[in-house]
Amino acid sequence: MSSNPTLASAAFRLSAQQERAWSEQERGIAQFAQCVIRIEGQFDVARLKQAISSVVEKYEILRTVLRCQAGVKLPFQIILEKPNFAFTQAPIGNIEASLRSERESLAGLEEGPTLRALLIANTTLVLTLPAFCADTISLKNLFNEIARSYAGESSPSEDVMQYADLVEWQNELLTSDESKPGREFWREFGRKIDFTSLSSSEAVLLGAWSALLARLSGAADITLGSEFDGRRYEELARALGPLARTLPVQISVAPAKNLGELVRETEVATSEARNWQESFTWNQLTDAENPILPFAFSFSELATAESAAGVGFTLERVDVVSERFKLKLHVVRRGPELALEFHYDASRFERSAVERIAGYYQNLLSAALANPATPVSRLPLLSESEREQLMVEWNQTAAVYPADKCLHELFEQQAARTPERVAVHCGEQSLSYQELNERSNQLAHYLRQQGVGPDQRVGLCLDRSTSMMVAVLGILKAGGAYVPLNADNPPVRLKQQLEGAKAVITEMKLAAHMPEFSGVTILLDGDAKLWASEPKSNPKSNTTPENLVYVIYTSGSTGVPKGVAVRHRNLVNYSDFITQKLRLSEYPDGLQFATVSTLGADLGNTCIYPALISGGSLHIIPHDVATDPQQFAAYTSKHPIDVLKIVPSHLSALLQSGEASRILPRKYLVTGGEALTPKLLDKIASLNPSCEILNHYGPTETTVGSLTLEIKSYDWRNAQLATIPIGRPIQNTQAYILDSNLEPVPVGVTGELYIAGAGVTAGYLGQPEKTAERFLQSPFSNDPKAKMYRTGDLARYSEDGNIEFLGRGDDQVKVRGFRIELGEIESVLAQHPAVKQAVVLARATNSNAKDDAPVDQRLLAYIVLHRDPASASNGHGTVTSETLRQHLQQQLPDYMVPQAVVLLPKLPLNANGKLDRQALPEPERAASQRTYIAPRTDTEQTIAEVWAEVLRRDKNKISADDNFFDLGGHSLLATQVVSRLRQRFGVEIAMRAIFDSPTACGLAQAVDQARPLAIETETIGITRAPREAYRASK
Repeated sequence: MSSNPTLASAAFRLSAQQERAWSEQERGIAQFAQCVIRIEGQFDVARLKQAISSVVEKYEILRTVLRCQAGVKLPFQIILEKPNFAFTQAPIGNIEASLRSERESLAGLEEGPTLRALLIANTTLVLTLPAFCADTISLKNLFNEIARSYAGESSPSEDVMQYADLVEWQNELLTSDESKPGREFWREFGRKIDFTSLSSSEAVLLGAWSALLARLSGAADITLGSEFDGRRYEELARALGPLARTLPVQISVAPAKNLGELVRETEVATSEARNWQESFTWNQLTDAENPILPFAFSFSELATAESAAGVGFTLERVDVVSERFKLKLHVVRRGPELALEFHYDASRFERSAVERIAGYYQNLLSAALANPATPVSRLPLLSESEREQLMVEWNQTAAVYPADKCLHELFEQQAARTPERVAVHCGEQSLSYQELNERSNQLAHYLRQQGVGPDQRVGLCLDRSTSMMVAVLGILKAGGAYVPLNADNPPVRLKQQLEGAKAVITEMKLAAHMPEFSGVTILLDGDAKLWASEPKSNPKSNTTPENLVYVIYTSGSTGVPKGVAVRHRNLVNYSDFITQKLRLSEYPDGLQFATVSTLGADLGNTCIYPALISGGSLHIIPHDVATDPQQFAAYTSKHPIDVLKIVPSHLSALLQSGEASRILPRKYLVTGGEALTPKLLDKIASLNPSCEILNHYGPTETTVGSLTLEIKSYDWRNAQLATIPIGRPIQNTQAYILDSNLEPVPVGVTGELYIAGAGVTAGYLGQPEKTAERFLQSPFSNDPKAKMYRTGDLARYSEDGNIEFLGRGDDQVKVRGFRIELGEIESVLAQHPAVKQAVVLARATNSNAKDDAPVDQRLLAYIVLHRDPASASNGHGTVTSETLRQHLQQQLPDYMVPQAVVLLPKLPLNANGKLDRQALPEPERAASQRTYIAPRTDTEQTIAEVWAEVLRRDKNKISADDNFFDLGGHSLLATQVVSRLRQRFGVEIAMRAIFDSPTACGLAQAVDQARPLAIETETIGITRAPREAYRASK
C-alpha cells in the first residue's frame, strides 16, 4: 500500500534516544525494532490492511522520516501527512530469513515508508520499524492498537500523546530547573565510573546477572546498561515512539554479599536511575563519542493475547536493536513464564561461549535461590559435568616413571649401557659416558670425606665446561644438592646463596670472587690431585628420591632471594617426561642436545638431564657463541644439533641474522621462559618446516616445565591469538585455574594458575612463611600431604582444554627468561639515602625500532630524590642515574639492574591519586631533550653504526653521548655489539667494557686502548662470562 505523501509544515528536533540511534546508524550499525504476531482464526486481509492504515494515520511516529539540512549536524524529524506503509504477503517459509529480509528492506530514513508489515501464510504478521521510531513497549502498544483497530475499537486521534510533542517536552525538561537535581545525579554518577575500560523478579534477575558478570570479569564494581521504559507517567503508557533509554547502572558486587543483599542494592541503584531517567544524556557522563557499555540487561512483559472479531492475535516475539553491547541479557515475562534471551556481538563471542554463559547464569541463579545465605562469590557456576571436565578429565596425566630412582642413578645406568659414547661436549673438549662417570665418582668419594651427604648443599661456581658436569654429578653422587652461583654477582648476593652450604666448588680464576665462607672451598682445577687416587667406581647411593637435587635462587619481593629446593623425584619425573615426549627411545644412537643457558636458571635442564639418561650427547654452548648468530651458526655447522631449548626473545634475536637457517635444530625446538608469538613461529616454519616445536611453561617451583603444547597438533595460524597457548599439564601433573575462593573458573574466564603433582618442589629454603604462602594444601587431592603451587600467573582455558597465559597478577615480570620481582629492585633503591620514591617497571624495547625487530622487555627505574641537598648527595657529591645504577650493581645480579634510571621531580598521578604508569616517560624522550652530539672520531662513528645495526635504529640519530641501555640495549644485544666490534677493529674487547662505558664516546676510548686479537684458530674457546651477559643468554 502506498500513497503520495505531502510534508507537514513543521520540522522537529530529535530526542536524545533518536540522536543515539541516528549516530549508531551512521556508523553502519543496523538499528531496528521488530515484532512477530501469531494470528489464529478466519480473518479478512483487507480489514487488517485498513486496521494498520488507521493506526499509522493515528500515530505520527509511524509516518515520521528524518531529513538532513545543509550545515546542520543532526537531521530533523518530519511527519508525513498521509499514511504510508509497506504491506506484503508471502507463503510459509524460513521465518528467520523473512525477519532478516524485512530488516534489510527498511527504506531510507528520508523517504519512508517507516513501517513494514509482512503477512506470512495468513498466520504470522511481522512488523518492522527503524529504531528511531519504536522501543519494546512501542511494539507492544502497536500490537494492541492494531488488534483493537481490527475490532473497530480504536480511540480517536486527539486522545493520543504524539511523540513529537514528547520530544519538545523532553528537550525542555533537560534544560529546566525541574531536572536540575537529575542532571546533578548523572554528573555525580559519571564521576564514579570509567567509560574507557523494577519488579521483584526483575531485580533478582538483574542482581544475579551482575553477580555473574563480576565472577566472569573479576571486577568488583559492575557498570552495565539497564533499559528503562521512559513511561513513568500514566499519560505515556500507550504512547508510540522510542521513549525507552538504556541507562548506566553501577552495582557493587562485594564477594561477601549474598543474592538477597545484592538484590536490595540493585533495587536502590535502579530506583535512582528510574527517578531521573528523563534527565539523562550521555554527554553528562563522558566526552567520548557514542560510548558503549559492554554488558546490558532489559526486562519486558508481553501480553498473552488479544481477541478481535473472532480473530486471535498473540505477540510472539519482540526485537529492538538500538544500542551496541558485547553481551545483553533480555528477560521476557509472559504471564507466569520467564524467557531468557542472550544477545551478543558475533564479532566478539562465539555462539558456544554464549551458550556456556547462559548455563553459568542458570546454575548461579538456581544455587542462589536454593542457598540464599551463600555469598555470590561462592555460588557454583559450573555444572557437575563441566567441573568434572576441568578438574579431572583435563588432568588425567598419570604415567609410570622411575619414581624409586635418583637422577645420578639413572645416569649411571646409561653410562653402563653406552660407556664409549660421547656424553658431553664444550668447544673442542668432550668426555665419554665412562669418563664423565669415573671422574664424577672420584670427586663424589672426596666430597663425602668432606662431610657432604643427603640434603647437604654445595655451591657451584664454574665457567661452562665439561668439568662443570663432572662437578654436578659428583655432588649428586655424594648425596648433596648443588647451588649454582655466578661469580659476577655482587658478594652480598653470593653470601646469601651460600648461607648454610657445606662446601663450594669453584676454580682458581674465580676464587677471588667468592665471599667469605666458613665451609670447605674446593678448587676443581687446583685441587684435582686431592681426589685423583679416589675409586672410579660408583659410590653406594645414600640418597632417596625425597632428598634435594639442587637449589636455585629466584628474585624475592622483600629484597632477599628465595632458594627453591628441588627434590630428585621432581627432576626425575620431568626428565622422564621429556624422554617420552621426544620419543628418545626411537633413537638408539642418541640425539645431540644443546644447552645455551646457565645452571643458575633451570631452563637448560630440559636438555641436560634427558640427554644424559637417554644416551644423548650434551653440547654446552659458551655464552659468547650462544648469543652471536655467526658463531652459533658456525658451531652448529660443525656440530649439528637435534634438540635445543631456548627463550623466544633469545631465539628471535639470533634469527635476525643471515645465518638463521643454520641455527635451528634438526628435530626438536623447545621454547620457554617467555610467551611464544605466532610471528616467531611463522619465521621458524619458513626456515625449517620439519622441526617439531614444543611450547613449554613452568615456574622453578614446579620443576622446569609443567605444561606443554605440541605446535604440530595446534592450529596456531587460525587461532587469532597474540601469543601461543602453554598447553596442557605434563605427566603426573595437574593444572587448575581458580578464583580467589579456590573455585575453578569456567572456560574462557581469567583466573590464577595453580599447579599440583609430581613436579611441586619442597618450597623455599629456610623461609617457611613464604613457603606456606605459595605452597598450599591441595583441596582437590585425597592425599592430605599433597601440595599445589600458586603461580601468580593469570590464565584461562580455551575450549579445547589448552591453557592460555595472560600475564601476571602482581609485580613479577619476565625479562629474557629471568623471573624478576620488581619490588626487590625498588627495595634496594629505597635503601639509598638520596631516594625518596622509586618505581620500577618493564616495558617493550622496540617501540621505536623497525617493524621486524623482536619485541623484548627492559627494566626502567623512575626515581624522585629528596629535595634536601645533604640527603640527596649523602656526602658523596651529586646523585645521578649512573650513581644509582652502581648502587644496584653492588647488591643485585646484573639482569636485575634497570637498563635506564630516569630522575623525575615527581611521580605522575591519575585522578584517583594513584601512580599513572602510562604517564612515566620513556628514557628516549628524556634523552631527546639533550643536545645531539655527532660522533667525532672514526671509532665513535663505527660504534654508532654497530649500535644502529643491533638496535635497529637510524645511525644518524645516535649521539656520541647516548647510553646504549637507554636506547633499548640489554645484555644479549651487548654481546652482539662486542662481537661485531672485535671483528671490525681486530682488537680484544672485554664484555665488561660496554657496561663500564655505555656511551659511544666512552666505549670508543676502550676500543682505542684495547690490544690486538690473537691469531684465530679453529678452536672455539671457553671464556668466563662477564657480568650480566653471562646469564642473559638463558
